[in-house]
Amino acid sequence: MALAGTLIAFLLVVGNAWGQNPLSILGKVVTTSMDARTKAEVTADTEISAGASKRLLDSKKAEWAGVTVLVFAQHAVVAGAVKTAEVKKLVEEIVRQDKRIRSLKNELLVGDLGSLARDTALEAEINARLTAAKGLSSVNMRWCATGGHVVLMGVAQSQSEASHAAATVRGIKGVKSLKSHLRVVPKKN
Repeated sequence: MALAGTLIAFLLVVGNAWGQNPLSILGKVVTTSMDARTKAEVTADTEISAGASKRLLDSKKAEWAGVTVLVFAQHAVVAGAVKTAEVKKLVEEIVRQDKRIRSLKNELLVGDLGSLARDTALEAEINARLTAAKGLSSVNMRWCATGGHVVLMGVAQSQSEASHAAATVRGIKGVKSLKSHLRVVPKKN
């Protein structure tokens, strides 16, 4: 108990020095220890995601505002909504430029589909349900909601875990459809 108090005090001091929420720092420490990826994969995923976002922002042709790039273990899924099929194709081409991407799925929807507030609330509900669900390692999953249409990606340690995650998401009020791109990767010993 004294160790926990010392850790919290340390996080409060360090967190305030960095201008961050100390509990989010604690969450990152716990999350990192549960992550199925290696440190090199985490770094690559961060670089892939940031690079894709920068290329989309730099592109004068891409309407990127409704686009989310989900990356896990160098596998990427482009989700969200764009206005035209041409923009959908262009966004995929821009994201695909990073040669470290092992696979890329384009799940962009075409049209004006949603409300940012509703989608954000739905994503928060998905986060709460997957995090609370027994037998799920949600730290290894990513999701995006657009107009009630949800894309789920990442890894599960078994087909049972992947099915459980999909069923959990489908059971949430407001989910109209789910496209799951969870890959089964057994836990390394």
